[in-house]
Amino acid sequence: MDVNLLSRLLKELIIDNDRIPLPGMGYFQTEPMPAFFSEDGKTIYPPSKRISFKGDERAAGDMISRYYAGISNIDPDTAATELDAFLRQLKVTLSERRNIDLPGLGKLRCTLEGNFYFVAEQDGGIFSQAFGFEPVTLRPVRPSAATAAPIEESGSGQMTILPEKANPDPVPTAAAKPDNHSKKGYRILFIILAVLAVLIIAAVILVELGRSGKLDRLIYTEEELELIEQQGL
Repeated sequence: MDVNLLSRLLKELIIDNDRIPLPGMGYFQTEPMPAFFSEDGKTIYPPSKRISFKGDERAAGDMISRYYAGISNIDPDTAATELDAFLRQLKVTLSERRNIDLPGLGKLRCTLEGNFYFVAEQDGGIFSQAFGFEPVTLRPVRPSAATAAPIEESGSGQMTILPEKANPDPVPTAAAKPDNHSKKGYRILFIILAVLAVLIIAAVILVELGRSGKLDRLIYTEEELELIEQQGL
């Protein structure tokens, strides 16, 4: 067994287990972690599990050895013996180096006092991909060429953004266009009204002339007017 295999076993076990004992060292524990943004705000990490480690030399359990025996098709006792030998060496190496990398998980560290602790990878949540989720990278939306404002270069070399042109007025449909027959009807009605107006004005003029006696002067001569006056007397 090596560190890569141990990391693989832990990652697979942690999907269905919230507490995994590392005999003689402590317990790996998990808790649900909601989706969140990265520090730069450009990536959304999906819901996943957060992993931590609690050091405890009294930790015991055969969860890892039994799982190791099952996937490797070896005897459970052999798997337990192999795991125990590896963990003993791991504790020595950790005490010397103070830091051991668990690929895909994080780093297992040791303080000067000999206490173990764990630092998870800063990838936005452990095992999110194991649950069928993938991080989503946000990208700015750029305006298309059709909607982008035109840019004009002045004589001084400066770039000026021109205002967008308003949409032209919609072309009237055939139903909105005036009918030729309607135009002719309006013209005839206008002519009739004009003729009626002239006739009315002429009638008014004639009435006024008749009342003032000027109409008779237009129709009759002086002799006829004197004869009419004599007959009226």
